[in-house]
Amino acid sequence: MVKSQTFYWIVIILVLMNTAVLASEYYGQPEWLTYTQEIANRIFVILFSFEMLLKMYSLGITGYFVSNFNRFDCFVVIASIIEFVLIYRDLMPPLGISVLRCVRLLRVFKVTRYWTALRNLVASLLNSMKSIASLLLLLFLFIVIFALLGMQMFGGKFDRIFEVEEKPRNNFDSFWSALITVFQILTGEDWNEVLYTGIRALGGLGLVGTVVCVYFIVLFICGNYILLNVFLA
Repeated sequence: MVKSQTFYWIVIILVLMNTAVLASEYYGQPEWLTYTQEIANRIFVILFSFEMLLKMYSLGITGYFVSNFNRFDCFVVIASIIEFVLIYRDLMPPLGISVLRCVRLLRVFKVTRYWTALRNLVASLLNSMKSIASLLLLLFLFIVIFALLGMQMFGGKFDRIFEVEEKPRNNFDSFWSALITVFQILTGEDWNEVLYTGIRALGGLGLVGTVVCVYFIVLFICGNYILLNVFLA
């Protein structure tokens, strides 16, 4: 029964309906809508719990947990039940309940189990995670190197040109500030202003200003046009 087309379409429809209920929430909504959503969510918890128990009965406990998708379904169902109990007993602050509610959004991924093309796409994405992790490590090392270099060149020097005004947030005074500034330059967000600030911080145009330009230009070109494009490819 759990492997029939009818069961397949019932689960898909339930997932889509649950997604529609979650998407209908908005700030300042009327009380009747909140009440309706709570009732609908409880019904979905019961239905998905019944689906899980039905699969366990049909496949057996061992056979059920062989599949990673079934483990994922079990995690989402248990988290939903815990959320329901905590709300009913009023045992958790609103922030914690909001975090648990986010778990319900994971039910959307149940569609990948029954949609072959989407499942193959997700599998290909997971298989490529190893190479993506290597590229992320390379990008992180690149950012760290230029952040440390920027700290040596501009650490504490941006204050000189902002004696009255507040110091800009994009600076190289600390390691974390330097990381954020380098990341901003890589994204191309107002990076030329950071360049101009660096030139003024070291005395303006001249030999030193030329060296400063080389630092920012190499960082922008190598990071933005080479590393980020390789990562996207």
